[in-house]
Amino acid sequence: MSQEALLWDMAVEHFGSEVLLQMVVEMWGSAAHPFRPVVEHLSTDRMSQEALNILKIAQERVGAFVPDRRPIHDTVTLYARHASDLADGLITRLPKGRLSPAMRGSRIEIELGM
Repeated sequence: MSQEALLWDMAVEHFGSEVLLQMVVEMWGSAAHPFRPVVEHLSTDRMSQEALNILKIAQERVGAFVPDRRPIHDTVTLYARHASDLADGLITRLPKGRLSPAMRGSRIEIELGM
């Protein structure tokens, strides 16, 4: 998703750090191991430090580390499938009025199972 950083920052602003952390741990904790081990790197180049910290804490709590990957400062390495599932979860939990037109389109696709 091209607006992933914006989505995370909106979620921090809307839900607050504590609630967002609980949501992310819940969503990530129920995520299945992906069939294809493609990884994604989320960093402060793309998102706020606060959103990144929430992801790092959630990753630690869930134990969702990508094997054989060294931790990188100011970066979270996670499976692309998990990043997509987390973004989808945020899109469906944020109020529709807060979403950009592209995000609203993504939400409709998610809700329709597309």
